[in-house]
Amino acid sequence: MSSADQASVASETQLELIERESSSEPRLLRVMNDNLVAATFIIESSSALEILLEPWTVGARLAHLARSSSVDFLKAAGSQVNELKEARFENVTEVVPLAGALYYSMAEAFETVFGEAINRCFIGAKRNLTPTGWMTELSYENFEAMSPEPIILIGDTIATGGTIESIINATVDNCKNIEAIVIYSIAGGLVGAIRISKLAEKLEIPIYQFYSNAIFGVEPNGTDMPWLHPGTIVSQQIRERAESTYGPDLGRRWCSIWDWGDRAKHPIKHLTELIERCEDELAKDVTEETKSVLEEFLQETQDALKKWKGPIQKL
Repeated sequence: MSSADQASVASETQLELIERESSSEPRLLRVMNDNLVAATFIIESSSALEILLEPWTVGARLAHLARSSSVDFLKAAGSQVNELKEARFENVTEVVPLAGALYYSMAEAFETVFGEAINRCFIGAKRNLTPTGWMTELSYENFEAMSPEPIILIGDTIATGGTIESIINATVDNCKNIEAIVIYSIAGGLVGAIRISKLAEKLEIPIYQFYSNAIFGVEPNGTDMPWLHPGTIVSQQIRERAESTYGPDLGRRWCSIWDWGDRAKHPIKHLTELIERCEDELAKDVTEETKSVLEEFLQETQDALKKWKGPIQKL
């Protein structure tokens, strides 16, 4: 799906503010477009926003923010997913795509919101770039804990949607009586959101999709999802914050999430690559505004890396 096609979809999309029970809860927006399932939402989670605006955030802080954002998601899902409102604990199962989804801390968030543990199934999925595009390989499946008439929860970072489609199809193959599928993505792409919507029509299973703060336009490489991509669907308020943080240049060129797996499970690799990227950009002829952003990002990232290279200290 080209950038122009995504931009066309974004321009035709309307956002409807949904009233929440508490004013302290994040804003919840219904995303209305004929290309998307009716149950498509954006949660303006402050925890997830910090992840998306501070690429140097890793480690314990990242884990805390991801878990907090999953709490925001489950509270929103509890109010919008009809099947979840009527569910029993035995009916709810998380399908965990290994390994990135582990760092959404969905099980811990479920216990926080609902006061109980959750059934968990696991599936190993890996994207590989081939001459014809990104392909997903499923290397491991464990559906032993699948509940009866399940409501499936899946948290994962979504770009083009190929991986999540493979995961959903594998889940359906292992359980024929699914009540609903509820998806949460801290950083989710418009191409993937449309792909999921088409899959919902094919499977005839209710699919609810929740995205934090925006549904991002996806670059031609099928991976990068910039804040200021012309296909990004976002409220004016959040867009202004993103542009203020990244500037108009980096906001259009840099991915909002980077490599989620590296950030979560290999922080030093992520921080080292971020430093290299900042230094490479600073060596170019950039505007003063972009230079200022890069210098701030570089300092924050160097400080984070220094902490990770320091000695372990007892609390």
